[in-house]
Amino acid sequence: MAERAYWLAWAQAYGLGPILLKRLCSHFGTLSIAWQADGADLLEVEGIGLGLGSKLLEYRQTVSPIELLASYEQQHPNFWTPADAEYPALLYEITDPPPLLFYRGQAELISALPMRPSVGVVGTRNPSDYGQRWTRRLTQQLAAHDVIVISGLAKGVDRYAHHQALESGGLTIAVLGTGVDQVYPLGNRDLHDRIARHGLLLSEHPNGTPPDRAHFPRRNRIIAGLSRAVVVAEAPARSGALITAQLANDYGRDVFALPGSLDNLNSEGCLELINQGAQMVLNDMTLIVALGQMPQIGGEPAGDVSPGKSDRPPVSPPVLPPLSPAMAQVLATITDEPTALDSLVQQLAQPTGEVLATLVQLELMGLVIQLPGMRYQRC
Repeated sequence: MAERAYWLAWAQAYGLGPILLKRLCSHFGTLSIAWQADGADLLEVEGIGLGLGSKLLEYRQTVSPIELLASYEQQHPNFWTPADAEYPALLYEITDPPPLLFYRGQAELISALPMRPSVGVVGTRNPSDYGQRWTRRLTQQLAAHDVIVISGLAKGVDRYAHHQALESGGLTIAVLGTGVDQVYPLGNRDLHDRIARHGLLLSEHPNGTPPDRAHFPRRNRIIAGLSRAVVVAEAPARSGALITAQLANDYGRDVFALPGSLDNLNSEGCLELINQGAQMVLNDMTLIVALGQMPQIGGEPAGDVSPGKSDRPPVSPPVLPPLSPAMAQVLATITDEPTALDSLVQQLAQPTGEVLATLVQLELMGLVIQLPGMRYQRC
């Protein structure tokens, strides 16, 4: 609780943005220690000069972090700081993580990020029929494979991505450039309310913050930071989606782009991304297969913590239900150790789509379990 108060207090200091705030924490170890530092020690932090250092010393004399937190929580009860366990570790990895992250909706969804892959789906506000169709197709596959779909709840591609994720029974997170209680654009009111009920709305701005042109490019870094990969479904040469793709690349995330016609101005941005090295979306399984090959970001999930054999009574081997030849072949390839999807496809010498369809059947029967990173293990 104390460290949370210092994150809030430092975040209110004029001239101390997310980059400097993270440097401050890294330099002193905790922001509570930084609060007690003298002027000379503050000047050792890269980016803090005499002018800012003096203002920070003056600011500290006027604020009680614990009292500030108590008052602030009454107005804004739903927010996280990097000192809170709920704050996404994946997001804190970036160079400028938001010091305050306000939320509305299914807060427990944030805890799924370390266990499930997450993909940012972004693009133009005015997609063609082709862009709309492929945004839906890609998002449908992501939702079907338990991938968390992240976007910005804008018009166009963002809207199609969130809507399809919910329609497919998947999980979605919307990152806003307003407070989470504000609807923008107004045409997204129904979708905004639906995400608040079944997904999660996030923002670095407190409730009541209206739309501001400067907020939207900044929110793109949060989309990129929360995602293990970002796909640009359709984007012209000058598009905010390209900012998200660039940030994702800077943060070490994989970037994908949907190719389009040279005659379509909405494809120029995607084609340029591919020219610069972005991975090309070749079919609706491209992202799914690629996710299975990605290394885990933010640390591996905890290993098996079940009791050892000596702690459990012996059990009889389970009796397998009747299986088709195809299901039996796939099940025989899966062992007690996690196996990546691409490895299964190579061993079986079958199309990826057929292997995935069989794996879904085996999951429904309780014979295999899907692990993060598109790996499968025998139950």
